[in-house]
Amino acid sequence: MSDTQMSDTQTLIENRPPSVAHLLLERVAATPDAEAYRYPVPAASGEGPDDWKALSWAQAADRVFAIAAGLIELGLQPEDRVALASSTRVEWILADLGIMCAGAATTTVYPQTNARSPRTSWPTPTAGC
Repeated sequence: MSDTQMSDTQTLIENRPPSVAHLLLERVAATPDAEAYRYPVPAASGEGPDDWKALSWAQAADRVFAIAAGLIELGLQPEDRVALASSTRVEWILADLGIMCAGAATTTVYPQTNARSPRTSWPTPTAGC
């Protein structure tokens, strides 16, 4: 590689946008106690509308990093893909962020998807998990 090519490559690397993990760390450092997410929980009485619970950026980061650490402990490698099947909920967001913070990519599998769904292709596992 020539010096010019090396310089161009170095410039590209240095000017890459920050990763999701870096952006999360910046947000937590800037506003650790601010509300990050608000999500529904069933009413304590079991009747009536759901109650809502808040999660701060620091609390969210604790959960995200625990997920990332657990995935790495299980042998997840950078650029592996992790299938995530869930309905829309705060745990899905935290898991997705944890997967990205571990250096992997999320492959979303929607619960209503099945083998007969149009345009469905099933990825083959590459992580050995």
